[in-house]
Amino acid sequence: MSNKELIELLKYCSPHIIYVVNVQNKIIKLQTPFKLLVLQDIGDLHKDQIVSCTELKITKQGRVVFYIDGKNYHTYYFDILTK
Repeated sequence: MSNKELIELLKYCSPHIIYVVNVQNKIIKLQTPFKLLVLQDIGDLHKDQIVSCTELKITKQGRVVFYIDGKNYHTYYFDILTK
């Protein structure tokens, strides 16, 4: 993704809001901090641990990552807890 494309994408992104589909198939808006369930050991995090995402970031490839305890993690290591 070029810098120009990334800048355009960032116009529509918030570092503190994410929209997710819950178990009732409803779109809900979550604001940071929100809770995540760790699906597998990654870095200092362990499977089945519940952690808090304090910020959302975008990689140069346009992917969302979770900012947790001062580190960035890809979303596929987590389930978002909506309750």
